[in-house]
Amino acid sequence: MRSIAILSRVFVLALAALVVAPASTRGAPPTPEALRARKLAARRFAGMAVSLPQSAFAHGLRVCARETPSGIIGYWKVPRKAMERIDAELFLHLRKSGLDKGLPFSAKLYVRQYAGYVRDGMRFVYVNALLVEKGSRAAREAQKRFPRSCEAVKGSWGIQYDTQTKKFMGFSSK
Repeated sequence: MRSIAILSRVFVLALAALVVAPASTRGAPPTPEALRARKLAARRFAGMAVSLPQSAFAHGLRVCARETPSGIIGYWKVPRKAMERIDAELFLHLRKSGLDKGLPFSAKLYVRQYAGYVRDGMRFVYVNALLVEKGSRAAREAQKRFPRSCEAVKGSWGIQYDTQTKKFMGFSSK
């Protein structure tokens, strides 16, 4: 019985890995297997956008992506309406720039943490995207603070947003 459960999990993970189709088949309609894998991934991962409270910055800007902003002199909480607007612009930017093709899963399946910071007297937003399991401790923590450890994170990426020019820059993934 236990081996069936393990085999089932391996099968689900294998299907989830098929979510991203090769570039040669991007224009083609998705296969039934690819649709099933997308549905499984959507049930598995806790995608959402959250604006982190100022208490999240107690130890600075801690992210799992390779590059983080430098020269930070302060932090601020991104208002909900601004976060929703930037989140919508983010999906458009990822699609237009082709960055979404390099992500193993749809950007909507990541917990997108919106963190405001100040550099050179200007306000920026860092979007810290984490792939975490629904209902997990990491998913609950991601709504309140940066991850304490990146071990529970299945994947991550980050991008900066300039609030003055309204442009994204500095995409980085792990």
